[in-house]
Amino acid sequence: MNQKHILIVGGTGMLAEVTSCLASEHLVTVIGRDPERMAKVVRRNPETCHSLLLDYRSEQDLSKGLQESIKRYGPFKQIIAWVHRDSGKAMQIILNHSSHADVLHILGSQANSEQEKRSLYINEQQTYRQVQLGAIYEHETWRWLTHEEIVKGILTALHQQFDYQCIGINKEESDAHERKNE
Repeated sequence: MNQKHILIVGGTGMLAEVTSCLASEHLVTVIGRDPERMAKVVRRNPETCHSLLLDYRSEQDLSKGLQESIKRYGPFKQIIAWVHRDSGKAMQIILNHSSHADVLHILGSQANSEQEKRSLYINEQQTYRQVQLGAIYEHETWRWLTHEEIVKGILTALHQQFDYQCIGINKEESDAHERKNE
């Protein structure tokens, strides 16, 4: 089997099913902080899913962990990164360690996708795409996405080549919807 090396940041929480799905076909390095959740995710595919138990907000730990993973398993061909806005330089450090990767940056519902992209240096050999998590309007009320909806949306986005995709409706669309209904 020709396995590409995939890095999943935040892959033990809401992305755990994405991690398991990709590790069934590829070599996956997953970054997470919780030892119990990490063990549960790795147990599903112990031959192909490898843990980096660290807090990505620690720039030194993140850089060292990425270097070790690349040395052991080869360069990352794909990145799926659920990196929070308060993470300092974490996303840039990830990009710096994945110079030829297809990068899928997962953004929260409140993130400004253009600002996020402008804040990063993306080299010419990288493909950078964003998936923003929105909300769903049903039964005359808003609700957050379920884990199933997030997993399905991210797996779908991996196979499409859009620069930006929103799962559900993002904040600007929901604000416009609210103004329209006033």
